[in-house]
Amino acid sequence: VAIVGVPYDGNDPLYGSGAVYVFVRNGERWEQQAKLTASDAGELENFGWSVAISGDVAIVGTPYAVNDDGYRYGSAYVFERNGDMWEEKKKLASSDAAAGDWFGRSVAISGDIAIVGVPYDDDAGFDSGSAYVFIRNGNTWEEQAKLTASDAAQNDWFGNSVAISGDVAIVG
Repeated sequence: VAIVGVPYDGNDPLYGSGAVYVFVRNGERWEQQAKLTASDAGELENFGWSVAISGDVAIVGTPYAVNDDGYRYGSAYVFERNGDMWEEKKKLASSDAAAGDWFGRSVAISGDIAIVGVPYDDDAGFDSGSAYVFIRNGNTWEEQAKLTASDAAQNDWFGNSVAISGDVAIVG
């Protein structure tokens, strides 16, 4: 299974709301299985800016997602595959979100653990950055930890890239 993010996909009439395309290999050919969009898609939110997949679970970053107040905090969406169908299971957000954080700029997933990069988090100085770890417990995803650099400083953009394999995460 392969997924491809298209953050500026039109999704008429919502310019730039974004989409993700899922492909499966059938012998020598790759065939599109699904087109995923956010259930609450908004104009210029860039769903699909970052994507990752592990087995039948995919995570999609939407760094420009708007909250109820109209501010761009960012979010990430978890989808699960059941047969040929993909279903949105959870919209992830940080517990201490702030406007302009870019939550979802980078995403990674390994089994029941997902990590979401937030390069413009300001906790340790302007744009110092952070990353959040989420754990799947049954059918729910819960925030487990917020990661920051021990020597965090202004403009580090910690969380601009993330990766995870098993119980080991790396944050760029």
